[in-house]
Amino acid sequence: MIESTETDTATVLVVEANPDEREMFGAWLEDAGYRVLACPGPMEPDLTCVGDRTGTCPLATDASVVVLDMSTQSEVVGLGTASEDLLSLYLFADRRVVALGSRPGGEIPDQLLRRRRHPERQELIDAVRSLVHPGEQPIRRQERHFARPD
Repeated sequence: MIESTETDTATVLVVEANPDEREMFGAWLEDAGYRVLACPGPMEPDLTCVGDRTGTCPLATDASVVVLDMSTQSEVVGLGTASEDLLSLYLFADRRVVALGSRPGGEIPDQLLRRRRHPERQELIDAVRSLVHPGEQPIRRQERHFARPD
């Protein structure tokens, strides 16, 4: 069981195109004691994410961790905001991310974990838990593991 001190201030943004999975992931995380925000990702008509248009995701602002299914609607049809662009948006905003996908990729210690799509309940909770730190210390610019133009 998660101790309440770990999740008192932890909010998780779940970005998942499939409404059933979005609901299921949200329920799992809420049952584990997290506050959950849900987003379907880029949507029609142009499949461009609000964050891609404005440079910041308003939902991610309040999130400690983002769970991002890399199979967004825009990724499936090849238009709009690409999933890798969403991932970059969250990382540049100093969010910790659990990326769900079928393609391998690198991880960033304490900032980016990659897990398979359709994770089991405990696998998802453990991944989120590993990124939530007591006190919610933001990642300082000098601790980043990637280049960002200023």
